[in-house]
Amino acid sequence: MKKIIIITALLTIIAMAGQGQTPTSALIRGRIINVPKGHEDWLAIHYTEPLQTMSSNEVPLQLDSLGRFEVEVPLMDTTPIALVWTRLLLSPGETYNVEMNGETGEVIVKGRDVRLCNEVIAHHPAVCTWDTEWMKTQTDAVVIEEAEKELKRLQTANDSICRNNPTLSQQWRDYANSRAMASIANYLVQRRYVDATVRQSSDGKLWQWIHDHFICQLPHPYTLIQDKLGYIVMNYMQELIAPRQRNGFNLRGIDTAISIALEQQADGTIDRGEAYADSLRTLRTMLQGYKTLMEDEAPDSMLASHPFALAVPQYFSDTYLMGLLTSGVVGERQALKNIERLKDLDMPEDVRDYARAVFLFAEIETYHAPLRPTLQSLVTEVRNDYFRNIITSTSNRYHTLAHRNDYEVSFMPNEPFKGLTDGKEIFDKIIAPYRGRIVFVDFWGTWCGPCKLDLKNLTHPLHQALSDLPVTYLYLCNGSQTEAWRSTVAEYNLTGEHLVHYNLPAIQQSAVEKYLHVSHFPTYIIFDREGQRVTTEDNEPKPYNPEAVRRIMQEIMN
Repeated sequence: MKKIIIITALLTIIAMAGQGQTPTSALIRGRIINVPKGHEDWLAIHYTEPLQTMSSNEVPLQLDSLGRFEVEVPLMDTTPIALVWTRLLLSPGETYNVEMNGETGEVIVKGRDVRLCNEVIAHHPAVCTWDTEWMKTQTDAVVIEEAEKELKRLQTANDSICRNNPTLSQQWRDYANSRAMASIANYLVQRRYVDATVRQSSDGKLWQWIHDHFICQLPHPYTLIQDKLGYIVMNYMQELIAPRQRNGFNLRGIDTAISIALEQQADGTIDRGEAYADSLRTLRTMLQGYKTLMEDEAPDSMLASHPFALAVPQYFSDTYLMGLLTSGVVGERQALKNIERLKDLDMPEDVRDYARAVFLFAEIETYHAPLRPTLQSLVTEVRNDYFRNIITSTSNRYHTLAHRNDYEVSFMPNEPFKGLTDGKEIFDKIIAPYRGRIVFVDFWGTWCGPCKLDLKNLTHPLHQALSDLPVTYLYLCNGSQTEAWRSTVAEYNLTGEHLVHYNLPAIQQSAVEKYLHVSHFPTYIIFDREGQRVTTEDNEPKPYNPEAVRRIMQEIMN
């Protein structure tokens, strides 16, 4: 059989664990037959690296004419993966032979270490399936009570499976109970995002419950539950270190942005006059007063009418401070503080080390950019070799992407707009070279998760669907550092003759967005061949509907 090997970027990791070198991947050989019609897109492996908090990895399966494939998957330890319609548990250094029949749903796994894998295929552990809408209406006390009941229910269900199948291994029992608790914890940490009118966690009881039942009870290896582990630990740690406030303002972020802006004004990085610096100091004074009211549990009506709440929209209207908040500069400082405060939290040392690694990796994952030097210096504090190597190799990969020079044709310089402040004037100058072509404009940011999902999953299918039309794709990036901007474009291969990218200074980007009434991200707008706007927010051309986009463009051309 001719090998078809799919290797993702993470396979560049040469990891070490313990005192000696250990295998860091599992090999899956297999055959899939009778793939149901219309389900060809299911032919993929999905898995989560232990530090990931926002996304998972997808490896498409390339089948030969007989349905055979061969794939290598990076692993730290025994780890769950999703293979098309089934869930497998794989261990590093092992080879698995898999036979799958899409018509019958049958899955057969053979190999040296397959008992637990086959047990999980045959007997799915019970997991929590709460309705997240229900949680939005309940107090923390009610949620804790229900969590206790749910945990007992899941344990009872798993015990029943064991009684009916007495040959199940102790490994399956341990895995089932750990997965049950992880499924509950995954819902509980989402309490951070519940409305303040029902969220009552100031006494810390809910988070103490998570600490006692999950954080201090992680299975070994905890990669057994890694598909949600990073998300759970990140939210748990953030709640303890910087509890979410009862309003929509990121007070810590705003305070940090003010500090950075004042520093940049003082050292000459920016020059907006002493009056601007004084206004920032005034904003900070108002912020402190607002924060005091919050701590005193003032009513929402008093907070809404406070000078700080009224002033924030005005201060952030030019997006300079907003640019600091989203560019990673503020995030860097907050990450440094978060990692430092981990030392004070009550938890097992290996969990603390894991949390430190998650915080560092999240900075890379959020911005798709290499770690800044101050955070890079903390990587050596991560004790787990595998985690340290994931962080280093991923950061290096984004550094390489950001500095590739084969994409320069698509990166546009900002020099032609130097000194311009009017949004219409700036945009007209940007779009002028593309007269005679339809222009599809995409407002996005490297900090914006939905933006990056659209770029990754929808952009190339849209380009393919419109390939016979004279379209130029214009991408205007909001509030993003240069390396993050360049590495994201390179990562998603968004370059070519008719793909154009700008990362304007924050003030100019804000002026363009105001002129075009951009109020959300991503925002998509179509301009005709004379440079006139032809779509509004009411008929925004969404890339997930290329047929509708095509109809708009064909009407323009007729």
